[in-house]
Amino acid sequence: MQVAVEHPDMSEDARLAAYGAVSTSLALRSDHRLGELVDAAVPLGSGIGGKSALLDVDGKPVFVKRVPLTDMERLPKHVRSTANLFGLPTFCQYGVGGPGFGAWRELAVHTMTTNWVLGGQYQGFPMMYHWRVLPDTAALPQELADVERAVAYWGGRTEVRRRIEALQQSSASLALFLEYIPQTLHEWFTEQVQAGEEPADRACSLVKGELEAGTSFMNARGLLHFDAHFQNILTDGRRLYFADYGLALSSQFDLSPSETSFFELHRTYDRCYTRSWLVNWLITALYGYERKERVALIHACAEGEDPPDGPREARAILSRHAPLAAVLTDFYVKIQDESRETPYPLKALRRALYSAGLGGPDVPSGPTRG
Repeated sequence: MQVAVEHPDMSEDARLAAYGAVSTSLALRSDHRLGELVDAAVPLGSGIGGKSALLDVDGKPVFVKRVPLTDMERLPKHVRSTANLFGLPTFCQYGVGGPGFGAWRELAVHTMTTNWVLGGQYQGFPMMYHWRVLPDTAALPQELADVERAVAYWGGRTEVRRRIEALQQSSASLALFLEYIPQTLHEWFTEQVQAGEEPADRACSLVKGELEAGTSFMNARGLLHFDAHFQNILTDGRRLYFADYGLALSSQFDLSPSETSFFELHRTYDRCYTRSWLVNWLITALYGYERKERVALIHACAEGEDPPDGPREARAILSRHAPLAAVLTDFYVKIQDESRETPYPLKALRRALYSAGLGGPDVPSGPTRG
């Protein structure tokens, strides 16, 4: 199938009209007809969260993501459950290649965000037109393909093994039919930075403001995205759209006591993560630094050194947010290279937020392992 794609009209009226037409068209198709449509779609990629493709619905491009659905999740008592069905440790929430907490959680978040768009509360999410459980098989993603290695990386936990093996044996997927927004923030931002100082400064101002607006909106409603890097955020150049909810955590989920504590301790996580990612991203995009050089520059700026020459707004972001980025970057280096059970540096992050004039809610301190 060839899908002719132009930049979509992202006005509110156009989005609502497309939602009505596409959601109705998809809902009227049988599982067999819908499966045929998906099978004929143009593949876009695959990864730890599932596989994606682009399809045409009555002349409208639609992004379809197929999230593996395990046999346990398909049991009648577990259908639509937002509980941590495999009992995974909470440190699997960090975006370093974990096996994910389940398709139903991702569906629940898409339902929330779509309703926010439809209700006119916030436009910064791609809408979900429809969803369906369809027969499917898929190989494990590269990060989990060596089961023994993956289990060892996550501390040898039996729960992790059960989850990975269940994914390996799954015979269905949850197909999510989503609004198609062609460009990731990473792609668009790269173009702006390469276009010169003036476009780069405008882009930095937009991104900084939209990251704050989007994370504040979600967090105020009890939703933590937990994976808002720039490949998981889409843009039309005027607004950011937060996508990919494979690690998202909501206070409305059926949470265990340890997950509830984890949620409370991470209420400012999205604000910290997006600012840290912005700092790291700008250093890479502007100066071409690899990890070692990048971390060194972040620490130098955190200690008061001026950033190298570059766009004015970008340098201001580096100076203001380097202290926070230094704390969270060091945490992620330890999470990846040393131990997945590295304690979350909540107090240091709170100090960094306050020093940047971004004091968040009064988050309690305490243990973060689980």
